[in-house]
Amino acid sequence: MKLSSSAKKRIASAIAIFAFGASCGTIVHHDLTLTFDDSGERVTIAAATSIPTTKDSKDRARDDHLREDILAGRDEWSLRFANANPESYRVVLDRAKGELIRAERSARIDTADLQKIFFDVSVSAVVTRGDGWAELAIYPGTSTRATRPQRDDAEKKLRAYSKRAVRYFSAVRAMYDYMNEHPPRAKEIFAALFRDEDDTQQPLLSSEERDLVIVLRTALNALTEDDNTEQLEADADLVYNPLPARIVVHVPGEPLIVEGFAAGKDRELVAEPPSLLEAVASLEGRWVTPDPLAFATRPDAGNDPTSEAAIIAAMPRRTSAVVGAIEVSDAIVQKLRPAPRYRVRWIVRRQG
Repeated sequence: MKLSSSAKKRIASAIAIFAFGASCGTIVHHDLTLTFDDSGERVTIAAATSIPTTKDSKDRARDDHLREDILAGRDEWSLRFANANPESYRVVLDRAKGELIRAERSARIDTADLQKIFFDVSVSAVVTRGDGWAELAIYPGTSTRATRPQRDDAEKKLRAYSKRAVRYFSAVRAMYDYMNEHPPRAKEIFAALFRDEDDTQQPLLSSEERDLVIVLRTALNALTEDDNTEQLEADADLVYNPLPARIVVHVPGEPLIVEGFAAGKDRELVAEPPSLLEAVASLEGRWVTPDPLAFATRPDAGNDPTSEAAIIAAMPRRTSAVVGAIEVSDAIVQKLRPAPRYRVRWIVRRQG
């Protein structure tokens, strides 16, 4: 599932701070945008599918098959829009060097027909109306999007990924044990961790301190740099997330009630579970406090590494031993699931 703009910014900050990166544009992404009119009776639906180029594709046969389905009108979103029976339906196809890389479908339907878009997934989407207001509620169920082989493969790969997370938490614990024995050195060590490796003004560290920083950086890199990480992201999304796309909702005016949605740019309301990296960061407090990764992915992170190093160095540090990959895997799975309910209520224009 594609990251929201705010999530991308936070992850980009973490990447800049820790100098680790991930591949991008190598898997298929789906985005669904719902824009409600002033009356709350009609909604414009736009579903965009982005396909990696042949050069970047991780599974060329699968992506080529998807292109064929889109062009023939038999892909999942074509079927969903057909099921909603819209009065009008628009399809825009984008190509690069003759190759289909993006397809966007849009239609305007009655809000009463919104559930028809989700007919083939375990998602309930209901719009209710009251005196001067309308409300959208989305209830994700248990994902049925993955096949049994896909589920087994994702669980196996997630267990392997969890071993990387165990190594990361263990590296943080080793660093914090050292810091707690040498409190005055915490600020310098964090400064070295937060600075780019190419920075010419690196803090002066002992060989032991430098080894601690290198081990932690290596553990952080392992959370994103493996070639299979982004594909695992897509597979885990199929297995644990019933939402068929990243969902963005636009309502007229200021919402009265918001539940489950994250705030995006331009008053967007976004429904999507976290990425793998965000899921690991959200485990802060379970084995590590504060977590450098969670600290680096804060919305305001990445502005001043020196001052941020001073802030985190002053925080009380606490760690506990990680039992193993199974425990971490179970914790990550819980974070990868969507919220039990996404809800927004807004004021509508009175008719007549």
